[in-house]
Amino acid sequence: MAIDIDKTIATKLLNTSYTNCVRTPVDTCMIKSTIDFIMNGKNCLTYRYIMFTALLAKAVNPSVDILSLQAGDDSEGAYDARSLASKVVYRFQASLLGNVLDGSNNDPLVNKPGRFSRLSPNNAAAGGDPRKALQLLCSNLPKIQNSIDARQCVDYIVSLLLAEKKNRDAKKVHFDNIANNMSIFNVRNFMSSLLDKGFGGAALVLVTTSLYHIQFPTDEYKISAHPANQAGTSRQQFSDLDVYCNGHPFMGTELKDKPFSSTDVDHAAKTAFNAGASSLLFIAGRQSTFAAQPPTYFATTREKYAHRGMYVGVASIDDLMDMIFASHANISTIHLLDVIRDTAESIGALEAQMWIYEHLADAMQ
Repeated sequence: MAIDIDKTIATKLLNTSYTNCVRTPVDTCMIKSTIDFIMNGKNCLTYRYIMFTALLAKAVNPSVDILSLQAGDDSEGAYDARSLASKVVYRFQASLLGNVLDGSNNDPLVNKPGRFSRLSPNNAAAGGDPRKALQLLCSNLPKIQNSIDARQCVDYIVSLLLAEKKNRDAKKVHFDNIANNMSIFNVRNFMSSLLDKGFGGAALVLVTTSLYHIQFPTDEYKISAHPANQAGTSRQQFSDLDVYCNGHPFMGTELKDKPFSSTDVDHAAKTAFNAGASSLLFIAGRQSTFAAQPPTYFATTREKYAHRGMYVGVASIDDLMDMIFASHANISTIHLLDVIRDTAESIGALEAQMWIYEHLADAMQ
């Protein structure tokens, strides 16, 4: 029979850990090297949540099978890791740690690494750091056999997250100081450098979102950005960057920083149309050659949906930047940069976020 982890006790344990670690950080634990690797590994976000959740479960109930992920796992210590991650671990890092662990998905174990019945070296995993993270967890989590050792590991993770939050808070102060002195020309240069980096499509999301906040400044509009290359993460999502007007779908935006096909165009148009949007705009990034000469299939889709009353357009991100900057007077550069920073945090674009903090000042040179 599966173990039911008391979420009230788990929440209280984390809150106590937070209070204690603010006062006296914990600098080691039995599996320190494993935790260090996974907390710093590239593309290891889901494994961070898996690790944190497993150690928390063990700290609450030592009978837990620390490698279990699902209540339906065959082991005697099986438990529902996904529920504990979403209802306790996610909320803890969101409410007390400023989303430092990444708050873009409030159900972090919905991702593929968390869908197996238990951690196993045979589970599918991406190469590089994610594969190594899986192997380390399978080898070293079982070393934690009691609640005392598990609690120390939890305290160590909380101490790392507190240090990271302090570091990010300092960077935000530095960011604000630089942003206050930037001209619109500096911001244009900064956006250009960010777009050159790409970050797997995240840069295009960040820049376009900030420009939309200038284009649609009033309260009647709501702009909803989504993580790059993760279509459909929300049932309400109808494009990569949704614009609502008075609570209703208004304009969908497909953000493509790579070549895309007729299937991509037709699927995006169908999704936006079915949601009730009145228009769909394709924004082509610098890694896409689409905007320079839209192929014939784009014209076909445009005409198809014109007959249905939905406008379908296409523009390059550079054209969009020039149009917004040239046609809006008194643009708040601080607001633009705040949107870029906040969107990077909200969609979990951590690599882009760190680059932004480190290179903002370069645009002043």
